[in-house]
Amino acid sequence: MSHVLATIVLAAAGAVLVIAGLLFFRHPGWLLTWLKGMAVFGVILVGLYVLVIAVNLTSYHSLVGMQTVATISTQRQADQIWQVTLNSDDGVSTVRTLQGDQWQIDVRIIRFSGPLRFLDIASGYRLDQLSGRYTSLEQERSSPRTSVTLSEAIWPDLWQWDREINLPFVEAVDGNATFMPMRDGAVFDVKLSSSGLVSVPMNEQARAAVQFWNQ
Repeated sequence: MSHVLATIVLAAAGAVLVIAGLLFFRHPGWLLTWLKGMAVFGVILVGLYVLVIAVNLTSYHSLVGMQTVATISTQRQADQIWQVTLNSDDGVSTVRTLQGDQWQIDVRIIRFSGPLRFLDIASGYRLDQLSGRYTSLEQERSSPRTSVTLSEAIWPDLWQWDREINLPFVEAVDGNATFMPMRDGAVFDVKLSSSGLVSVPMNEQARAAVQFWNQ
């Protein structure tokens, strides 16, 4: 579309809108009714959004400062097959078999801003997934992958919605820990802050595994 034609089209559209607006002012009752309807509709939308946030908060734990959210221990069962025990900070124990040489835990973090920040709502976290990984790129591509879901799905999923459409007053953050080595008898603490996860070796086996891995 040329600039001349575009100017004509836009001018005509603008004129129609101005005339429509003036007609509303000639009949103020219509305008008032419309404004009331829009205000009510807006209040309903805000209310629904607040309810969605409230529902999602029930599946998250409060995150204040740096805190231990899980303890992970590994026991060798066979070559590259490990029994991994995860004890969360709320007392839930999960025991699963993972394949590979390393483990990783994924956490979902949700933070609040705007009016929700004035309410002093703490950031929330939810343990999401525990998975195994091979150090060999060839094995990583071809060998079986194992992972464990650590929390039940929730709908509507505020965290996922924010990743897709950038919701107001909510910020969804990935909190993956780096992959850590698995060794027989190793114990790690998983610590979390609002910026992400840190895995801390808690016994000699874990420290030796990390030292060997970093060489």
